[in-house]
Amino acid sequence: MAPQIKQSEADVAEVIAWTEQHRVGETTDHEDGTYEDGVYDALMWALGYIQTRPDQ
Repeated sequence: MAPQIKQSEADVAEVIAWTEQHRVGETTDHEDGTYEDGVYDALMWALGYIQTRPDQ
């Protein structure tokens, strides 16, 4: 059975909006991070394996 999304739709929407702001502005809050790190963190958060939101 596949893991279920553990975060609320509203929380996920906020993080999506945060990422879109950075994509449009070509900015980042995490100068030392990589694309892969961000994807990993976002998926781990969405699945409930970590509690820290990717935008924090």
